[in-house]
Amino acid sequence: MSVPIIDFSAFRNGNEVERRELAGRLVDEFKKHGATRLMNHGIKGDTIQKAYQWSDQFFKISDSEKEAIANIRDANPQRGYSYVGSEATSKANKRGEDGEFQICEDDDVAQDLEDVKEHFDYTRDGDPDFPTPWPSEASLPGFHDWMEGVFLDECQTLARDILTAIEIGLDLPKGTLTGCMESHVDELRIQRYPPLSTEKLRTGKIKRCHPHTDFGFITLLFQDITGGLEIEDRADGGWLPVVPTGEPTEVGVYISDTLVYKTNGHLKAAVHQVTAPISLKDKEDGVLPERYTIALFAKADRHAHIGPLPQFVTAETPQRFPNLTALELHNKRVGQLYDARPEAATPVVSLA
Repeated sequence: MSVPIIDFSAFRNGNEVERRELAGRLVDEFKKHGATRLMNHGIKGDTIQKAYQWSDQFFKISDSEKEAIANIRDANPQRGYSYVGSEATSKANKRGEDGEFQICEDDDVAQDLEDVKEHFDYTRDGDPDFPTPWPSEASLPGFHDWMEGVFLDECQTLARDILTAIEIGLDLPKGTLTGCMESHVDELRIQRYPPLSTEKLRTGKIKRCHPHTDFGFITLLFQDITGGLEIEDRADGGWLPVVPTGEPTEVGVYISDTLVYKTNGHLKAAVHQVTAPISLKDKEDGVLPERYTIALFAKADRHAHIGPLPQFVTAETPQRFPNLTALELHNKRVGQLYDARPEAATPVVSLA
């Protein structure tokens, strides 16, 4: 059992009946796993491959150039370069007494767990509040223009198509979700996992990425063929490997915290982690090869209210989540990663 791959072409090319059938299947899969995978979604394989090529070039620039565009480790949206070990996803979520993962807002999690990855986060040009520090044009000629002007734009278009399909699948009026995304504050991340020995993994202190949920509406995740990504198995416990198929347009779609809030938990966030690929699970002296991923975190407008929609609040399912703004939720979540939590905390809720 694993996360299925759905042909998304009917969304743009099919008739109304076919679009509704596709939307219903998407929502059914999100209810099972919090995630699915798509192909034939409009972004060409060559475009995705070019994004990987730019990622490889970015992570080969000098340490001094990376330090010059370093992300500030506070509760604000991440911008620029983050070094290996900077982000501690182990602090973002924890298991509650019922065994389900929940948002963590305190220090009641292990403080000595490490993620072994580095990444560069950016958004569209012209963001007046949280601008992106880009590498110099002399260092990476063409990187900024293509990654921001071409690839980010295509990912944002796909994310809005998927959210429109979710609206259809949930019988929500058109624009219920996408109407909260007019400022295009989505973030795109290119990410590199350096080689890692299985010996270090066995200590239990280190993973490529610890179990967590993401913060926006949905996440689009492109992964290379290395493997190691897993999602929580809600039905039987444990973890389901998301083994790459090698299909050039394959992209994972993960329900994230903001959509959980909006649906009052009707859709639950995908808890995921990155560990050893299946072929190296039992190797005592193996080495995990270098791994690359690309993620688009599709975000609501910062001052949009993301509390539960009235359709999802009933006598049987009372309101579970506060009516925060998207930025307030984002600050709470990122602040947890970097030990920079906002002073005002909201009640802990289950997301799994």
